[in-house]
Amino acid sequence: MPSPRRILLMLASMVGAALVGWVAAASMAPETRARSSRQAEDLQVELLMQQLQNQEVLSEAERGLLLERLVTLERLQEAEVVLQPWLSGRSTPRELSLFKADLQRRNGQPEAARRSLQHLLRLHPNDLQVLQLLVLLDQEQGRQRQVTAELTARFKGLEPGQRLEIGLLLADLLRQSGSDQTASRLYGQLATENKTDARPLLALALLRQEQGNSEAVQTLLKQARERRDADGRLNPLIDVVAAQLGLSAARSTGSEPSPSSAKASLEGSDRP
Repeated sequence: MPSPRRILLMLASMVGAALVGWVAAASMAPETRARSSRQAEDLQVELLMQQLQNQEVLSEAERGLLLERLVTLERLQEAEVVLQPWLSGRSTPRELSLFKADLQRRNGQPEAARRSLQHLLRLHPNDLQVLQLLVLLDQEQGRQRQVTAELTARFKGLEPGQRLEIGLLLADLLRQSGSDQTASRLYGQLATENKTDARPLLALALLRQEQGNSEAVQTLLKQARERRDADGRLNPLIDVVAAQLGLSAARSTGSEPSPSSAKASLEGSDRP
């Protein structure tokens, strides 16, 4: 589940053309207007919390607004209380259960969070978002070796073509632990198993950039642009990664990489 901050960052794309002038004018308003707005929101939070304490019933919209504001304000224990009624039904949406586990983790309840995540995995085996949060929890608890072994076992238990996302998560975990060569080989394996998906190549390009191998980066970005999804479209992440790396190689129509260079990029060459 995306964090409220990430959701708020996406709101700009929802503003219609008719509001552009208003937004421009608002951006030049004094800072006191922003402070006033925050004060009004904080007052609304306190009023809604008071209603809860008085056992008054909040609408779903009010409860959702309150939950978002509490998380944004880092009032996480109160957010967990607000979330609880949504979790008491017979069937709880996976997203809400995942949100609960993340609140438990951030509230200093790692074992409760682990129990929640293990329960979710029993219901949704190999769910990527659940595994991502479990990996984060284990890293925070110093269980890097254990979570790597568990994720490796899950990866090996799946067939090629069904394990791309888990493989990318595992490779990133290996990279974070300093096992660059093993991560490189895994990215190459995933690129071979998923010949139309650009993501393994992009992940490997980022790793090569960290290693200072700009030639391999350009080769991998060009290879990524040769891949198309089932509808014949390029993965938009290609241009995002190229921009992040400050390169124009992804759009280059110049000389193509030599076969030996392309092979070395995929086979895990770790030269700086």
